[in-house]
Amino acid sequence: MKRSDPIAVVGAGPAGLCAADTLRQLGYTNVTVLEAEQRVGGKVCSVATPAGIVEMGAVLASSECELVLGLARRFAIPYAAYPVPQHYLDEQGRRHDAAGFLASRYDGPTIARAVAAYADQLARCAALGDSDLAALDDDLHLPFDRYAALHGFTPVAELARGALVGFGYGYYESVPACYYMKLIGWLLRPDGQGGLRPGELFMFPQGFQGLWEALAREHDVRLGTPVTALRRIADGRVSITAGGVQYEVAAAIVAAPLHTVAAFMTLTDAERALFGQLRSHRYVVSAFAATGLATGEFLFLHENEVAARCGHMNAWANRNPALPMYLGWQLAPRTASDEALTALLADDVARQGGRLERVALRREWDYFPHVDSAALGQRFFEQVAALQGAGQVWYAGGALHFETVEHSARQARALVRRAFADCR
Repeated sequence: MKRSDPIAVVGAGPAGLCAADTLRQLGYTNVTVLEAEQRVGGKVCSVATPAGIVEMGAVLASSECELVLGLARRFAIPYAAYPVPQHYLDEQGRRHDAAGFLASRYDGPTIARAVAAYADQLARCAALGDSDLAALDDDLHLPFDRYAALHGFTPVAELARGALVGFGYGYYESVPACYYMKLIGWLLRPDGQGGLRPGELFMFPQGFQGLWEALAREHDVRLGTPVTALRRIADGRVSITAGGVQYEVAAAIVAAPLHTVAAFMTLTDAERALFGQLRSHRYVVSAFAATGLATGEFLFLHENEVAARCGHMNAWANRNPALPMYLGWQLAPRTASDEALTALLADDVARQGGRLERVALRREWDYFPHVDSAALGQRFFEQVAALQGAGQVWYAGGALHFETVEHSARQARALVRRAFADCR
């Protein structure tokens, strides 16, 4: 393949745009990005309102997000420390900071042992941040609650439950540890003195989506162009129908969620079997007005971070104490109606002494494509890796790494560097 040959990227989220950008850095000059929606950014979705920008998708970037923060610096997109503290609401309705939450449940020696064990596991799993999840040790296939117990850091895992569940990544009893171990170290760090300190988290005051809009302006991105057919053809090229237009390209990078590609792509039996093992969650983001609630905090509702409370609010945040508007997140049953979700939100607000006034915005996501422990045991990711490039089709995105903006973008960058660097 020549660097002047046409290449199509399906999807203009962080993975697709980073794939296109990496191709350009490698010298490719004929790259087209096809996006079904009328905007770029994927699950980064910034909405302008009279009260300011509301992030209806991804909100935060940690200091470890070298790719995301590097793009922000490249395009002079301002970012700032998230302006309010994190609090943890326990089952008795008491608020704690991180240290207070641990101290309310465990004695000092237990906490110290757990933090030391946690530090050991972070060091052991450091490479997971850039890993595509292939060649994992078997214990990382275990559900996270069992993994944390096995390695002696259950107290730290309980503290992290609010964020790991509240940010849409399912429940400890079913999600394999390898996923959570990619993120937990960005959220909670050993302080070197037997305790923990929170990760350094940033927000984008002018909107997170603006970063991806800036990157898209440097590429041939075609919005409102849904791919309705993608098939490999006999001469080693790829035929794509998008927005009613036929494209024939030398290679395609599919940055759409893998569990959705059967809707437009002719899959092999092996691809169909593998992608059919992916599971995802219904994740709902709501911007709401309420009276009687505390302001100026990011609150994790620990009682709701278990599967039995699915549908209740996992977390909410208010970053402007002068304005009683909140952004809330909930994992939701597939069958729950909007009315039912609003009722659960109202109940959670009432339990904290407040009153829900209205839901101003709501956005649902089909979130966190992942596989279970059994699929990992059958070497799911190694099998997907063996399919990469077959018929000149490659796969990129969160399903092959972990669904944060940073991890999805890193996976796409690494894939392109690995697969396309040696072309003429």
